[in-house]
Amino acid sequence: MKQFIYADNAATTKMSDVAVKAMLPYLQEIYANASSVHLLGQRSAAALFSARQQVAQVLNCAPKEVFFTSGGSEADNQALISAAALGKKQGKCHIVSTAMEHHAILHTLEALQAEGFTVTLLRPQADGIVTATQVAEAITDTTCLVSVMYANNETGAIQPIR
Repeated sequence: MKQFIYADNAATTKMSDVAVKAMLPYLQEIYANASSVHLLGQRSAAALFSARQQVAQVLNCAPKEVFFTSGGSEADNQALISAAALGKKQGKCHIVSTAMEHHAILHTLEALQAEGFTVTLLRPQADGIVTATQVAEAITDTTCLVSVMYANNETGAIQPIR
């Protein structure tokens, strides 16, 4: 019999028993839309606010700065589009990223280019690393965002963020 080792827990991860147990009340009892005005909706809203408070405490930020998304692609899109919109309001429409980004980033960057943003995609070195010098040289007076994948899901390269 062949053995199968599943190692792609970055894209699809089995939920831990602790997480399943913690989520059960919100999957079976307190499942209403948190924007609803009825009692169940209010209970959902309270649970959501409590979750934001807990995460905010760990991250040392305000609960209003915590957003939950359905996954990585949605989070990527939200971050890029929000930063780009803020930059545009300030007259800054240049984005620096890398050619090795996940398609969720690259496709959103293409859409932003279609809206008039300029995008500089840095090429990683042979080891998959983009240097701080490359990033610094790409930044202009109109740069509103630098987006670099910390750990590449295909090559395993980890960027020296510091």
